[in-house]
Amino acid sequence: MAVRCYIALGGNVGDVEQNFRAALAELTATPGIEVFEVSPTLRTQPVGQWAGTDFLNAAARVDTVLEPFDLLEVLQRLERQAGPRTGPRWGPRGLDLDLIFYGDRTIDDSRLQIPHPACWYRRFVLDPLAAIAGEVRHPTKDLTITELQARLLRRPLRLSLTGATRPVRERYVRLLAAGSGIEVRSWNSEQAAEDLPEILAWLGPSDEAPDLRFDRLPPLPRLDVSSVPDPVLFLRDVLRSALG
Repeated sequence: MAVRCYIALGGNVGDVEQNFRAALAELTATPGIEVFEVSPTLRTQPVGQWAGTDFLNAAARVDTVLEPFDLLEVLQRLERQAGPRTGPRWGPRGLDLDLIFYGDRTIDDSRLQIPHPACWYRRFVLDPLAAIAGEVRHPTKDLTITELQARLLRRPLRLSLTGATRPVRERYVRLLAAGSGIEVRSWNSEQAAEDLPEILAWLGPSDEAPDLRFDRLPPLPRLDVSSVPDPVLFLRDVLRSALG
């Protein structure tokens, strides 16, 4: 039985729209895959210091009888066909094909994470996806794509920090609060559920609150940055992605 999947398309090198058309045609021609719907293509700002110029982004619904890792191999092959990627990992690219949803499956593997772990806070994923899958529900955040998108339209966009030590949190608040349209603060675990921040970043265990753990945070906005080499740089990119 075919599974309904959603794929995010992106790129900023060469004729990106042609790369999209070629990839979608190849998907259509691949046994076991059928492309049903494609969103309009949007121009978005690059995210990350090495990303380069503006991106084009789109989303597609495909139905497939392929298993998730077999579909992943097809997507990676199409990325390679669009041209070799040079430079840093998150640098400019001719084609990105990210598997966002595979039905309502969840997969946590070193090669593949489903749902895509960053899709819920990236406007360049949510905006095109909302055009074709607005009522699709995120399997772990338990909101529809349209609802996830709407959360990120609030201004100021709220980022709260929890875990680590108070001096670390306060330093990160100062470093991250320089942008307009955002509010950054330490998180109070007694905040009402209806007043959660749009993003709640977990910085790691804290001696101040030894019982506080990532898995005890509210599932909707939580984001684990405890193993990120540079949490401030990473969260700046998260905020750019969320602000759109």
